Amino acid sequence: MGSAAMTAESLREVASVTGGLVVGGGGEDRLPAGYSIDTRTLKPGDLFFAIVGPKQDGHRFAAEAVLKGAVAIVVSDQAAIPEGCAAVIVKDTTRALQDLAAGRRRNHRAKVVGITGSAGKTTTKEMTRHVLEGSHNVMASRGNLNNLFGLPLSLLDLDERHDVAILEMGMSTHGELARLAEIADPDVGVLTNVSGAHLQYFADLDDYASAKAELFEGMRPGTTGLFNSDDPRCLRIAAAFRGRACTFGVDPGSEFRASAYRSEGMLGSTFELHHEGRSRAVRLRFAGIHQAMNATAALATGVLLGAGLDSMIARIAEMEPQMMRGRSHGLRGGGRLLDDSYNANPAAMLAALTVLSETTPNPPGRRVAVLGDMLELGAESPARHREIGARLHGAGVGVAWLVGPLMTDAAETARAGGLSDVRTAATAAEAARGVVEGIRPGDVILVKGSRGIGLERVTRAVLDALGDEQDPGGGH
Repeated sequence: MGSAAMTAESLREVASVTGGLVVGGGGEDRLPAGYSIDTRTLKPGDLFFAIVGPKQDGHRFAAEAVLKGAVAIVVSDQAAIPEGCAAVIVKDTTRALQDLAAGRRRNHRAKVVGITGSAGKTTTKEMTRHVLEGSHNVMASRGNLNNLFGLPLSLLDLDERHDVAILEMGMSTHGELARLAEIADPDVGVLTNVSGAHLQYFADLDDYASAKAELFEGMRPGTTGLFNSDDPRCLRIAAAFRGRACTFGVDPGSEFRASAYRSEGMLGSTFELHHEGRSRAVRLRFAGIHQAMNATAALATGVLLGAGLDSMIARIAEMEPQMMRGRSHGLRGGGRLLDDSYNANPAAMLAALTVLSETTPNPPGRRVAVLGDMLELGAESPARHREIGARLHGAGVGVAWLVGPLMTDAAETARAGGLSDVRTAATAAEAARGVVEGIRPGDVILVKGSRGIGLERVTRAVLDALGDEQDPGGGH
């Protein structure tokens, strides 16, 4: 996790907001150039927060931060302050970082958008950023900095230029989204969907949905929520929302309704967007109806913030998927690879398999699915992996590479369902070697798995061997 830039708070102001005390170095009037919680990415002039986490105590790195040019450090342990260094002493460094970010948000004019959901958060955030940049000065959280450390760092990127801040909000347990809502105070909250992700931390999917609802329970009266109308749990959260509840989806009653979806396989898709009695054609370089839903949510968010729908539709048509998040790559010999290797949950995995089924190989090519374990599913894991295995034959998959110990359940189910060519691998490196050795001209390949499996190794190996330099990714 890196640093946040463009700060204007002096150490005196930092201490005032966080309830801290400035000591040493005559530093009350020092102005940090940014904020950091990681010495590996700290830049000279940053204010370093010694975060105490479950695996690391940032106080151990205080001296290193100073050697790398930190303007000062924020600590809860006075003994960690190097001699002669300016520091802010607080009770809790994590709380101090969050309170400072909350203070920046309260003192800023920007409209804040908070995006949460089981799947599609990062893509929806990036789509929203992209479509709004034509009419607004936008700050969007970097990467997936979406937790109790990352979101404050993102908010601290806000400066006087910005009039919109788009924040991704993730959670693993109850209470996290409530705190993120308290820090970010969103004007618009977006709920992409509620499906089986991170279930190991919850009793069941309804319990998980109640944790997602915390974002909207923490929003001010007069704010706006945007909810997926095709998801019954999203609609239950919308019904309890105190502000203005808007909907998006394919449901006929949606305020922002998508219809006439048409797949172009791994190359992208088109659909019609209906709003306030008008219909507009939308073209995407993103493959799958799930990506059409992400785009609908992004376009709806832009409308709620006052952006013109026609101009946003023109912008989203030119947008490329991010690396590892649904980007399509051409292969020599007429094949194609869809790299969706950043993460996976059951709903996202099934959506990606649908894209594979909609993509026609060039003879003698086949549909090849390279799928890795879906992590953090708790007691649901065996059943969810079997569900994926059962879907493979029906998706027209010719070869399945199933990677990781949890995918054993999927492999057994796939074989029982009639898929004859099922191969297993313990690691992504093993799968990468096998996939490259077995590729035929015209193969269309899907690569998807949870982040911990590291299936980007498969993508790299295939592109190194067969990547088409004339068609590096995506596009109509």
